[in-house]
Amino acid sequence: MKKKKLFLAVVALMLCALFVFSSCKPGSKPEEPETSTNEAGEVIDVGGQEENTLPEPTTQPKPSSEKLIALTYDDGPNPSTTNRILNALKNNNSVATFFIVGNRIDSGADSIRRAVDMGCEIANHTYSHKYLNEISASERSSQISRVNDEIEEKFGVEVELLRAPGGKYKGVTDKVGMPLIQWSIDTNDWRHKDVSSKPRSEAQRQKEMDDIVDHVMSNVKSGDIILMHDIYDFTADLSEILIPKLVKEGYKLVTVSEMYKAYCVPLESGEVYFNCELKPVIQLAEPIPAGEYVVTTKNGGGLNLRSETSTGSDILIEIPNQTVLTVTESVEGWAKTSYNGHVGWVSTAYLKENSVG
Repeated sequence: MKKKKLFLAVVALMLCALFVFSSCKPGSKPEEPETSTNEAGEVIDVGGQEENTLPEPTTQPKPSSEKLIALTYDDGPNPSTTNRILNALKNNNSVATFFIVGNRIDSGADSIRRAVDMGCEIANHTYSHKYLNEISASERSSQISRVNDEIEEKFGVEVELLRAPGGKYKGVTDKVGMPLIQWSIDTNDWRHKDVSSKPRSEAQRQKEMDDIVDHVMSNVKSGDIILMHDIYDFTADLSEILIPKLVKEGYKLVTVSEMYKAYCVPLESGEVYFNCELKPVIQLAEPIPAGEYVVTTKNGGGLNLRSETSTGSDILIEIPNQTVLTVTESVEGWAKTSYNGHVGWVSTAYLKENSVG
């Protein structure tokens, strides 16, 4: 009987020790909600509390405030008409984007070289103007690559943009390996080209041209891409009127790539672009005065101290909520401070003036 009682006592002691050991493991805190801080310095409570929605500021470049538009010309070059358009651009300190048809490269080499020297952009309109969604994959690849290769080999220019003939891009966006550029204003200049079999009076021709100019000037806005074709005399005449009018209205005529870069909109392969939609500029908080501030995050999480005024910079240390910091200087959205031997920058969105003392 004594042996049985002793055995039961030993078992009880072992169970008790196991319970104490399991409840005291390092890092085991079931009574406290788990929290973490994401890359933007936002506190995320995985226990169900509301997350902190205040973002850290961004230091991405601000889009240009200039009124930029891109004139684009398809189907060329045609030396006589393309050169007239280049003259109009040069006389107005402007450039354009020319979507070249590959089988015209040799005959229009001088015009292409001149356009490149002026700062115009040379882009791809396939080798023989074939609809990309109506040909085989191998032919589609050839139609695109032949133009790119010849332009780079003969003029030292890397072609970055593609326009599908007829604007027929559907079904091929993920198969061309380049950004596809459409347009937001169509002049329909090709409908008014001079055709000997359909003569018209000079007055009628001029009226059609004036109507196109009026249409463009009434609808154009910053970020627009305007479609024309540089193989027609009508288009050369139209350009000689339209280009100076646009410049007089305060528009700066740039290439497609220049416009998207200036407005901070990336051009990505396989995407289709009709115009450069301007994103609203995020207004950063004004600089704050030097002095003492209290870290005040929405849910009590830590605040990232970063090495630079950028959300992509290194996180030096996490500053606990309610810590009093001394701000020595500030720029838009950021404040310079120090904590535990680290000097860096924090978002001013999480700082409140220290009213104590």
